[in-house]
Amino acid sequence: MRAARPLTTTVAALATLGLVTACGSTTGGGDGAVELTLWVRGASLPDDVETLLDEEFPDYDITVQDIPDVEDKLRAALRSRSGLPDVVVMGGSLPSFFEVADQFVDLSDEAAAGDAVDWALELGRDPEGRQVALPTDIGPWGFFYRADALEELGYPAEPDEVAAEVGTWDAYRELAQKAADQDVYVCDHAGQNYQAMLAQNGYAYFALEDGQESNVVDSPVSHDAFVGSAALAQDGLCANTEPYTPEFNAALTQEKIVGFVGPAWEDGLLKSAGEQQAGDWRVTAVPGGAAATGGSFVSALAASDHADAAAEVAAFLGGPRSQKAGYLDKGLFPPSTQVHTDPDVAVPQDYYGGQDTLGALAATAVDAPVVYQGTGSSVVAAQFFVALSDLAASGDDPETVYRSLVDANSGR
Repeated sequence: MRAARPLTTTVAALATLGLVTACGSTTGGGDGAVELTLWVRGASLPDDVETLLDEEFPDYDITVQDIPDVEDKLRAALRSRSGLPDVVVMGGSLPSFFEVADQFVDLSDEAAAGDAVDWALELGRDPEGRQVALPTDIGPWGFFYRADALEELGYPAEPDEVAAEVGTWDAYRELAQKAADQDVYVCDHAGQNYQAMLAQNGYAYFALEDGQESNVVDSPVSHDAFVGSAALAQDGLCANTEPYTPEFNAALTQEKIVGFVGPAWEDGLLKSAGEQQAGDWRVTAVPGGAAATGGSFVSALAASDHADAAAEVAAFLGGPRSQKAGYLDKGLFPPSTQVHTDPDVAVPQDYYGGQDTLGALAATAVDAPVVYQGTGSSVVAAQFFVALSDLAASGDDPETVYRSLVDANSGR
């Protein structure tokens, strides 16, 4: 048995704190001996997660709560050591929790028994080697494109042939230029390309050396990626529209964006905004090599009255059955290599003209390098992304802007 801290996290205690609300739903039909609370941001798990948990754990009463600001709420609960859930699914800001890693169950045994890709598991491991979290979905990057549009530009339509012909960033720029000459774009936002280039090099502004985090904001990797991406933007080769904005949706609907580089989870965005273009889209390897970033992770809290049960639930959510459902429901790309070849999911997709998109990105999902996310990585990344947006219109010198960003963040 795992040692549980003497901090009460029963449903009754949560109700007292006002955290068990009508938005939560309870699964399980047991005698109430094991009551667990799961916090999750709604889009991070399959739609029928309650049913899946009920079937897998009929003797547990599991309250599922949709918490939009789950990381912030978890930090507050950890500080006060009250109102904690038993299990939590959160985003990729895991390093910010590593300093309190002892408040999470070590899921090393569960990780060893699973089949998640190695780099995603490493992202959930603290500097001391404790498995603080298990991945529930990941984001291998790909080049999404309209087959008919590329053919009109003189390129092949088949994904393997496109990957061969547009296999480098220089070749991609040539394609972007030809597209822009026809008043269409294969680049939505230069920041997306920049992020892909960083991920291909396993870079995110900080590095872990001998268990200590070091600042590597000023790096040839970032410099070259930033300057190259800025040139795309300033030369008018990108639509300069960010994903998940009305402008992006409009550009897709109006067929101005006919290709873009992005993580696998943008599949859902594409199908929604480009609904009328079903059958035309394909996805292939991103230029320059395999790239992937972490998605969501599941953790069990050591303070739980039922830490073993919480670890079981975490292992299930980080396992193939839940990930298979997440992919089928929401296109959440599975870290589980077993799911990559599951005959129920590795199937032709009508939206992509009969392409098996899971299989197309599976090699990228496995081969991508680890990208260490430091405690300040997301803050620095946002500044570089915004700077690329501004450069598209300002005409400022990218070298000067890069240096100012480095100077502003070198002391982190």
